[in-house]
Amino acid sequence: MQINSVAVIGAGTMGASIAVALISHGYTVVLKEANDELLKKGLGHIEKIQQKRIEKGLEASVADEESRRLEPTTDYAKLADVDLIIEAVPENIDIKKSVFGDIDENADVNAIIATNTSSLPITQLAAFTRRPDKVVGLHFFNPAHLMRLVEVIPGLETSIDTVETALAFGQSLGKLAVRVDECPSFLVNRLLGRYMNEALFCLQDGVASIEEIDNAAKEFAVPVGPLALRDMNGADIGLAVAKFNYQEYGERFAPPVILEKMVEQNMLGRKTNSGFYLYDEKGQKGSTNPKIDTILKELSKSSKQSNGSFKVERLFLPMINEAFIALQERICAVEDLDPALMAGLGMRRGPLTIASDIGLKDCLAMIEELNKEHGERFRPAPLLKRLVWAKRNTIF
Repeated sequence: MQINSVAVIGAGTMGASIAVALISHGYTVVLKEANDELLKKGLGHIEKIQQKRIEKGLEASVADEESRRLEPTTDYAKLADVDLIIEAVPENIDIKKSVFGDIDENADVNAIIATNTSSLPITQLAAFTRRPDKVVGLHFFNPAHLMRLVEVIPGLETSIDTVETALAFGQSLGKLAVRVDECPSFLVNRLLGRYMNEALFCLQDGVASIEEIDNAAKEFAVPVGPLALRDMNGADIGLAVAKFNYQEYGERFAPPVILEKMVEQNMLGRKTNSGFYLYDEKGQKGSTNPKIDTILKELSKSSKQSNGSFKVERLFLPMINEAFIALQERICAVEDLDPALMAGLGMRRGPLTIASDIGLKDCLAMIEELNKEHGERFRPAPLLKRLVWAKRNTIF
C-alpha cells in the first residue's frame, strides 16, 4: 500500500515531534486534537521545534513550506481521505479505546491505524476496531524528528501487507525501521529497563557512587550515564515503567527500592531540580544530590551490602542476558538487535557486540557468578548457555 497522506492524533510533545518528522519528509499531515486549546498548544510545540531547526541551519523558507503541509483540526471527519493514522494520545487504555473507536468510525476502510504506544499491547488496541488486520505499532523514539529508530510491532491479527507498509513508511522518513514482535515494552525499552535497574542496584548495594556509575557507563558504551538519564526521563515515569515490567516479566525485573524512595520524596530529576543530581532553574546539572546519601544509609540498615568491587560490565550484563532471552523468543532478527539499540539509545556498541567482545564463555561465567550473589535477575539465558556449549564465542 502506498502512503501519501497521514494523520496524527494527539498534538502533545510526542505527537508534535512526529508531525515534524512527517512534514520534513514531504508528507501532508492532518493534525487532530480534542479541542482548540490543545490544538493551539500543539502547534506551539511544532513552532518551537521548527525554530530550533532553523537555528541549526534549516532555511526559514523550507520551514514555512513544511508548515503549510499541516492541516490542524478538531474534527475526526478529516480522516476520511487519509492513508495512515498515527495515534499519539496519553498512555491510558481507556483514552486509547475511545480514540481507536472514533478513528475506526471515521477513517477510510483501507486506512492503516498505527499506535505510538511504548508499552500497551497492540493486539488489545486492535480489538477496539473492526480492522485488527490494519492496526500496527509504530513506536517512535523521543524526539521523533531527531531519533533514528522506529519499532514496527504487529499485533496477533496484523496482516503482512500492513507490516510491510509500516516498515517502508518508517524507512521513507530516513529511519531504521525494525520489526519487533509484540511483548511488554517491546525491544529497546525492555533491554534498557534491565540496564537502568542494575545501575540503581549497584548504587543501592554500595559498590559505586553516582558519578562512578555514570562515568564508567559513558566510557564503556553510552552517551549519557544511566543515573543522569533517569533524571532526564523522571523517576516517577521510571518507577511506573519498572513496576509494569515487573508485573509482566517477573522477578528479574524487580524494581530497586531506591527508586520508590526517590518518588516518595519528590526527587524526580530535572522536573523537580532534584534527583541523583541537583539542577538549577535553567535545568543545568550541578553536583550530586546529598539526599541520595541519606536514602542509601537508610537502605543499608535493612539490605545486604555487596562486598564486590564495581565492574562496569555488571551494568550491561543484564541487558546482554535479556537480549539473548529476546532472541530465543524470536522478538526480532539477530541482525536487527544491535542496530536498534544503537539507533534508539545512542550506544556505540550494541549488547550482542559487547557480549562478543567479552567472549560468550566469559560473559556466561560473569553472569553465573552474579547469579550466585544476586539471584533471579542474573539467571543465565538458555540461548547463551547453548551457544557456549556449542563452543561459540561470538554470536556473529
